[in-house]
Amino acid sequence: MPTQADYSEVAICNLALADIGHGAQITALDEASQAARACRLRFPYTRDAVLRSFDWNFATRRASLPQIAVAPAFDYPCAFELPADCLLVRAVHNPGITRWEVEGRQILTNSAGPLRITYTALITDPRQFDSLFIDAFATRLAADLAMHLSENVSRAQNLMQLFQAKLQAARLRDSQEGEADHATRSSWLDARFDRGFVCSIEG
Repeated sequence: MPTQADYSEVAICNLALADIGHGAQITALDEASQAARACRLRFPYTRDAVLRSFDWNFATRRASLPQIAVAPAFDYPCAFELPADCLLVRAVHNPGITRWEVEGRQILTNSAGPLRITYTALITDPRQFDSLFIDAFATRLAADLAMHLSENVSRAQNLMQLFQAKLQAARLRDSQEGEADHATRSSWLDARFDRGFVCSIEG
């Protein structure tokens, strides 16, 4: 069984390549092979999609946000800057706040703060990934790579179904570690691009 030190971007990519039956493994993401180029292209986008697809315990963060001085132009009286590592706002915990939404790098509310939130953080170090996340991530990456490297639509669809099954297994496991309400929110298309309460991290 791998240890945390064994988790790396290359190792996850090789798991995905094995899932699609790709014979050769890669040794680095910057090597000149077609497989490495495909992994390098897809890895960060797929990672973020899988992070957003489920309320992973390892990626959970809490913050108390101060209200900023400039109020929104209309509709909401209060605004708060999101944490720099926020990938998705999961919940607002202030009892007096009944309306809120994310716009750009701010969260707008109908009541003053400080604003207490839980959110999904952008985790880029594979050594911090949960083993269930790695398992699901590698399968989702394999589904993406199957289209790029083999153009095998049927295999990609089967891998996406397996990815969804692994998310359900992770949900059951994570539910044993707390009482939080974890909701799976992914599908093949909207896991990456859904317009819910997403936090853009592109500055």
